[in-house]
Formats: sequence, structure tokens, C-alpha cells
Amino acid sequence: MKYFISIFLILSFFAFSNAEGKDFTLKSPDTRISITISINKLLVYSVSIEGKNYLNSCSASLKLDNNVTIGLNETVAKEIIRSVNDTIHPVIKEKRRLIIDRYNELKIYFQEGNGLIFRAYNDGIAYRFFTSFENDIKIIDEQADFSFADNYTVMIPYFDCRKDADCFHTSFESNYITSKLNELQKDKLAFTPVYISDEKGPKFIITESDLDDYSGMFLTISGTKTLKGVFAKYPLKEELTEGEFPQLIVKERADYIAVTKGTREFPWRVILIADADKDLVENDLVYRLASPLKIKDTSWIKPGKSTEEWIVGRNYYGVDFKTGINTATYKFLIDFASKFELEYIMLDAGWSDYKDLFKINPGLNLVEVINYAKEKNVEIILWTLSSTLDKQMKDALDWFVQLGVKGFMTDFMDRDDQKIVNFYKRVAEESAKRKLLVNFHGAFKPTGLQRAYPNLITREGVLGHEFNMWSESVTPDHMLTIPFIRMTAGPMDFEGGSMSNAQQKDFRAIFERPMNQGTRTQQAAIYVVYESPLQYLAGNHSDYLREPEFTKFIANIPTTWDETICLEGKAGDYIIVARKNNNKWYVAAMTDWTPREFEIDLKFLDDAKYNAQICEDGINADRNAEDYKITNLQTNKNQKLKIKLVPGGGWVGIFIPVQK
Repeated sequence: MKYFISIFLILSFFAFSNAEGKDFTLKSPDTRISITISINKLLVYSVSIEGKNYLNSCSASLKLDNNVTIGLNETVAKEIIRSVNDTIHPVIKEKRRLIIDRYNELKIYFQEGNGLIFRAYNDGIAYRFFTSFENDIKIIDEQADFSFADNYTVMIPYFDCRKDADCFHTSFESNYITSKLNELQKDKLAFTPVYISDEKGPKFIITESDLDDYSGMFLTISGTKTLKGVFAKYPLKEELTEGEFPQLIVKERADYIAVTKGTREFPWRVILIADADKDLVENDLVYRLASPLKIKDTSWIKPGKSTEEWIVGRNYYGVDFKTGINTATYKFLIDFASKFELEYIMLDAGWSDYKDLFKINPGLNLVEVINYAKEKNVEIILWTLSSTLDKQMKDALDWFVQLGVKGFMTDFMDRDDQKIVNFYKRVAEESAKRKLLVNFHGAFKPTGLQRAYPNLITREGVLGHEFNMWSESVTPDHMLTIPFIRMTAGPMDFEGGSMSNAQQKDFRAIFERPMNQGTRTQQAAIYVVYESPLQYLAGNHSDYLREPEFTKFIANIPTTWDETICLEGKAGDYIIVARKNNNKWYVAAMTDWTPREFEIDLKFLDDAKYNAQICEDGINADRNAEDYKITNLQTNKNQKLKIKLVPGGGWVGIFIPVQK
């Protein structure tokens, strides 16, 4: 690993102007991206790429309760600039085995010892505030304006306000609406990440990283070309809802965002920058900006695949027992996992009382199921309701360890105010102490916490396969949008693998017997395209057993990667991704409702002959989306493969080097 830090003052990196204020310029290591920071009465910054401005006079400030606003009427005391060229070795390889962390950084101190940090990377920029007060401080508000130079195209995930709660309650599951900046709805909030595109130029993603002891950032339109950060106020009063899945909703909020330590650094405001959509798929800036590893022993953290039974309602067939939340059903799933060498099964909602984790469903002998899983070399993951876990956390997690459970999912947080953000951190810490994996559902997007706590193996925060149970929202267009936007924040648990597949005219939502829009092969492709170190086979397991060749094909796709290359891609339309795990390459393509043909250049392969196992749309998949075929061929890096995708179609190739 190479590591180089220098502190220097060079005019090519920054310059200062007149006595009334200071102007600084910070450039990316390749000098293509330039940030101009002006500190006068207001703190504003602009971003240019190869000399052309794309963001102009973006305002940033932090308002405290003692009539102090950091970024307003400031005097610069000193500034430090440094260059860093480091290598990160991630414990869990989400995109790649080694992450190059190279940037130029400007740290500006104001007279009171507070200030802000700007970083310029070759693939984005980021800034954050820092404070140096002796006692705790109250953050009243934060100004984070992203003002664009032109009326660019936006893909933004608006959501509707709940009837029983304020507009800061959301499951973070929405389709992306495509619009021009000046046509966005002024009275609606959107969660991040958000995509902005100069259709003939660069692409941008606005998000955040290193969110800790603070409130998450929403966005709304301000004026005609400015996206404005909005932050949920601290919850003063909460009530537990009634219904099947009780959750805490806020009935009264304070007039401040957070009360926090006086000396600290605040979350990074992040703008990913890419020449083309496909470059966004390779971008891991959110991870690079996050806090480093906080766990000493990580040897117990094992990515892999799991069963998931809730989406299909445990609605199995061809078995000699009554299916449901019972011992026989989970033994059936353990046998399935063992047969196809899955690492885990998950006991989803219903294995215990939602309000008391220690009250096990009377039809289930949990100890017998866990012991049976051990015999079959399969680990157990348990679903939990977050409001219940919050009350019973230490006792419940100790019990999980005693039982021999490997991890848990916790669900229905549906907020990202300071209190909930701190709940995530507490779950991360307490589960890491006990060597338990965690999957967050009803969750906001990742902000890099999994770098510090890699036992946070994945999270939802995406409109996924379960919505096929009751809606028509999970279209191929949506499925081709999320790799370029939501996935830039980090792993996303889509819970795919549907075995009931339909073309557009044939689809309908059927609860407990859900189908998906698109082909069987597109469902296979998501195991390569979508990043999640824990992947689920969430189709009907009786269907999987009827088609063992296909099931073995998807079960054999790994969940972590040594290298990622996006070969082609356009947000909402199509994608082709190549990923490497050890000496094998996995290539997948997906398309929206438009049929497409591609020629894949195999130059990324190593110097070897390869046996390729191909799963592709069948000849009649344009009418019957369940039609697919699996074939084999020999190839090498000098060849090109022509592939054909039907509407909603997919293609997957597994390339295995021939042993000499």
C-alpha cells in the first residue's frame, strides 16, 4: 500500500483575493474538476468540469442555537491543503478488492476554531463542517443548496406523506420521476440519492456520507434550478401505532435538528460526478468518505445467499405437510438451502410475537429448527420489528447468540431523524459485540456505516420485488434506474429471484403468488448487476426445485466482487456489468421494455481460455417471459459475443478459466 500526504500552499490549488473575503480553488488530482470556494458575507462554492461551470454559487451554512451561523460573516484564520493517495482494503468487497482513495483536500479554519473541509476527487466532490466547542451544541438548521447552471434533467424519488404522520416518515421506497429542474414539484420532498444529468455532458448524484448523530438529508426544489437540503427536526414525542407491524411515529418535533457533541465533524455533502451513466455504477465515493473500520475481528462476517419466504407467503406445493410458520416449513427451507449450498435461511415476520421477541410462534420449535440447520451446515437469520428490538435489544441479542443465530433483519424504522440514525449506530455496535450480521429494512439509504461496521451486511431502502405483491411499480424501467442512482449509496437488498415471470401485458399483482415484470433471465441478471453481500432467493422454493439447473445457476453467483466494470449503461434503459470473483468473471445485461442487441467485447478477460455458461432469454421469451435457455461455449479475450434481449429481458454469462 502506498500512502502519501503533503501539506503545501500552491497557487494552482488555491488562491485568495481581497481583504473583504477569500476565494479558494481546489482541483481534483487529474485537474478536470475544480471547486471554487468564496468566503465573504456568505459561504458559497461553485463546481466546474474542464473549465465549464455546472454548479454556481451553492450556499452552505450551519445554524446553531447561540446566534452562531457557521458560514455567515466568517473570517478565515488559516487554511491547510493536503493531497492523499491511499488504498482501502474493504472487509466486505462490495465492488472491488482494493479501493484507491485519492483526493486533494482544503481545510478552512475560521476565527472561532470552527470551519469546513472540501475534497476534490476525480469522480466527485464533497464538503463537511466541523466545530470545536467545549460543550454540547444544538443544531437549529443547515443550509445545503445545490444550484445548477442550467435546466438539467433530474431523476428524483418523491414520496407521498403518510396520513398518520408528518412528511419525514417514509420507507424510502419510490419510483424515480424524470423531470427538468424547473418542472419539479415545489411542495414535495425527495430522499437521496438524486440524479442530475446534462444530457450531452456529465452526470451528477447528490447524496451524503458518514451520517452520524445527525439527521439525514432530503431534497426539495428551491427556485428554478436549486435543490435544497431539508432535515427532519428532532422527535420530542412518539407514539406506537396499532396494526400488524407497530412502529414509532413522531407526534411532536423540536425546533432543532440535533443536539450533539460540540467538537465533531458533520456528515459529508456529496456530489458524484461521471462522464457517463455507466461510470456511476463503478463509483464508491460514499464508501471512501465514510469512517474507517471499528471492529478488530471480522473473520466471522460471511456474505452469502439466503432463502426468503415472506414474499411468497410460504405458499409451497408438492410437499406432504401444511405450509406456514412451523417447524416443517423451515426444515423444508433448510433442506433447500443445503441442496443448493446457500449459506443462510431467514425466518421472516411471524416466527415470534411482533411485540415480544421471546414469545415464539406456538407452531414453531425454534431450537429444533436451529439444531437441524447446524446439521445441514446452514445458518439462521431472524426477522425483528425495530420498535420491539429497541426495547429488548441487549437481552434479545444475547439470546440470539445463545441460540446460535447468525444474524437478524430489523424492519419498519421508516425515518432518518437523529434518534433513528443513532438507533442504527447502536444496532451496529451491539450486534458487532456479539458477532451478529444485520440487514436493515424500512431503512434509509446507506451512508457508509458498513465500512466501520461490516457486519451491517446489507439494507433495503429500495422499491424492490416485494412490491410485486400489491402494485405494478416494479417495472423494468425502475429496475434499470436503481443501479445508477440508489446503488451509488451502497448495497441494496432487492430480494429478487422471482420464478413467476410476465411480459407487460400479462402482469398482475397477486398477493402470496407474486410475479415480476420481465423475463426469467432478467431475474438471474440482478444477482450480478445489483450489489448486496447478502442476496435472497425470494421466489417460490417449490418452483426452484422444479428447475434445478436454473436454481443452481443463480445460487452459484457470488455476492462480493474483486473487480467491477460497467461495460454499457443508460439510466432507466439498459446495463451491462462485468464483475470478477477470484478467477471467474460474471457478466450480466438487462433491458427495459425495449428489445435490444449488444456486442460484448471480452477484452476484460485474463489471458486464458474460458468455458462460459450462458443463461439467456429463450426464443419465445417475448411472449412467455419464463422461457430461457442455458448453454455452454468456449471463448477468450479476443472474441466478441453478440447477445439479444427481448422486452424486459436479460443475459448472464459465467466465465470460468480452463485449467491447463
